[in-house]
Amino acid sequence: MVRDLAERLAASRHRWLIVTGVSFVIALATALPQVDYLIAGRSEREALERELEMAQATAKRLPAYEKTVAEKSGELERLRQRSVGEEQLATLRSWLVNAARQSGCQVRRIDLSPASTRPWNEKDSPIGPAPADVAKDTAPPFQLQTRTVTFSVTGSTAEVVALLKTIDADNRLKHANTVELKPTNRGANELQLDLTLWYFALARSGGVA
Repeated sequence: MVRDLAERLAASRHRWLIVTGVSFVIALATALPQVDYLIAGRSEREALERELEMAQATAKRLPAYEKTVAEKSGELERLRQRSVGEEQLATLRSWLVNAARQSGCQVRRIDLSPASTRPWNEKDSPIGPAPADVAKDTAPPFQLQTRTVTFSVTGSTAEVVALLKTIDADNRLKHANTVELKPTNRGANELQLDLTLWYFALARSGGVA
């Protein structure tokens, strides 16, 4: 049967057209997988080139990112040094007593109350009202810690003013809630200064400062 088909093909006037068609079909069947492979390879190369361009662009911005991280880390460290957490209370107490004595004042009383805490929002004020209750899933990640220091000293007008200037120049995060001056029974030249100071620190909710 195959031999008869070959003899008829050889005797046909259209044998060259048939042979050309068959050859084209064979060539097409062979070439199509290669074309698909080339197209897939080209797409993959283009994707890799885009990723490379993105990586190069990111690498160019890396020094700026590192500079920003260093600046923010420095700001955070300076803020930590200014905050008054539990571990800074003993140092704060000693500093206040020494500041009073160096100014010439006599310390009558100094009390440090336990910290009060509340959620801290980005645009919150440490001396403003506490924010309204929020759901746990939207609660801010930080807690504001406020420690109240009641400080009472006696001294002359110059000595009291010197102490107030020293406390004001101290860069700890603080707020003078009340300041009261009154004469003592010892004479008109001696004053009693009663201060209520608030010292602040931020702590991560459920974590450490």
